[in-house]
Amino acid sequence: MALGYKNDYHSQVDHLVAGSDTDSNHGSNGHLKLDGEVDFRDEDEPYIDITVHLTPEELKRRSKWWYKASVFLWDSADKHPKERSFLFKLDFFLMSSAMLGYFIKTLNQSNISTAYVNGMKEHYHMKGNDYNLMNTLWTIGYIIGQIPSNLILHRISARYYLAGLEICWAFLTILMILPKSMSGLYAIRFLIGLTEAGYFPGLEYLIGSWYSSKELNKRSTLFNCAGTAAGLVSGPLQQRILHASFTEGSRWKPFQWMFIFDAVISAPIGFYTLFADPNTPSTTNAWYFSKDDKLVALERRRRIGAQLNTREPYTFKKVKSFFNTWHIWVFPWLFFCFRLINVAYSSNGFQLWMKMDLKLTPYQYNIYPTGINGGGIGFAIICAYLNDYFKNNLTQWFLFFMFISGIVSYAPLAVWDINVGFKWFCFFFYNIVSSCGQSMIFSWVNKNMAYDDMKRNFLVVTTNLVSYIFTAWISLVVFNQDDAPKFRKGYIFESCISVLGLILTATSWILIKRDDEKYLKEHGRPRDIHEGEAELIIEEGNSLEQGTTVSKRK
Repeated sequence: MALGYKNDYHSQVDHLVAGSDTDSNHGSNGHLKLDGEVDFRDEDEPYIDITVHLTPEELKRRSKWWYKASVFLWDSADKHPKERSFLFKLDFFLMSSAMLGYFIKTLNQSNISTAYVNGMKEHYHMKGNDYNLMNTLWTIGYIIGQIPSNLILHRISARYYLAGLEICWAFLTILMILPKSMSGLYAIRFLIGLTEAGYFPGLEYLIGSWYSSKELNKRSTLFNCAGTAAGLVSGPLQQRILHASFTEGSRWKPFQWMFIFDAVISAPIGFYTLFADPNTPSTTNAWYFSKDDKLVALERRRRIGAQLNTREPYTFKKVKSFFNTWHIWVFPWLFFCFRLINVAYSSNGFQLWMKMDLKLTPYQYNIYPTGINGGGIGFAIICAYLNDYFKNNLTQWFLFFMFISGIVSYAPLAVWDINVGFKWFCFFFYNIVSSCGQSMIFSWVNKNMAYDDMKRNFLVVTTNLVSYIFTAWISLVVFNQDDAPKFRKGYIFESCISVLGLILTATSWILIKRDDEKYLKEHGRPRDIHEGEAELIIEEGNSLEQGTTVSKRK
């Protein structure tokens, strides 16, 4: 039958799509709440008709290789015109604000290490563990702020909150030029960690609130690649600032000008987020979305069986219920394994080997790691496109490959006395392959938790939090700088964690399959039964734009 609106709930839908940053009177896909009354409706009833009527001409066009290539390269090519228009707006505004924000956040995180070796140490007469303490306080702030930040995000407007975080850390960054003693720097670094805490998990939650399993991994990967890109440009950019002519004779030291410059970049991006962020599908009042766009957003969530954000308050009973399922006990530890294996790279094992054993020049051992960043971006994007094309069903295979590459890379490095060429391969292999890990894991969480919005939000932030709690101190134990550049203990540890990662990936996959089979048995259909609805109807004289759309469950 043709899909469309039903008059008996048309007014409720109108109320919902009006959009408000403060209105919380709407529920999940199963019902809409209006003036305190709950109107239950059939979950098969669409918000708007965006299925596609395929004519003979359209079928012929879709059989061409260039059309199939366009669908692979960007996933809106085969969608209804209204959905294509909606996705174009969403991609442009949400992804641009997310990527710019993550870029400047990563740039701000790296500026302290650059400042330390370019005048800060001498200016503040830093010694002993002063630098480590400053980083530790940032980490403590970051850990403390994680869960409260995402709980707040669930209850209030995302665009105001995320923009506020960006503007706050811009203000705190510029305050870094003012302290006269280390105690002032310690306090500011703690506050910067606190304000940056909610950004990454908040955006992963938000991206998961808008995109389907065929779209999610690409967007999450592009978001994560913005942070990698910041790592590529931060060194050259900050070196240009440090050696700029305007720093000569200034009352501010060159390293302080770097803080000023980073803050000047951050503030406009914060205001852009205020202008561009769309909130969530059920709370959006974005100026660039029409009424039809808002209905399309709701319909897309209905099709994949996703729950909408109702801004329901978290209670102790609700949070406690999250710990009664396997997700909270597996996903955070899977990401924990991924983060721990990356400790080897962040401990500068590769650069120290080039510097101490190969005796390369500073230019060489600083520039060669950019090959890992560049190769990692390319590899992550390729994996994301393939995974999205197969509706996120390749995630476990990419994660298996990633953890196997950890064993292949770090087990030989633990031996150490191996061929120099093979050692180069080991340092590059895992660190390029692992570039896909973060977005793969969070896309997996978002896809499999789509049916419970509150739990998905809590699980995203917990997954990120657990890894930071442990990586903050484990690196000091297993990658003691006195062992450089061999780090035998560290590389043995990384090999073992890779094995644990394989076990947790297999566990996640088995449990996800079990849950899907249980849902299918209980409901007679999969959760995302409506995703990609289309009816192959062949009628003369119809066109994609003209025909009344008919749905076919796949």
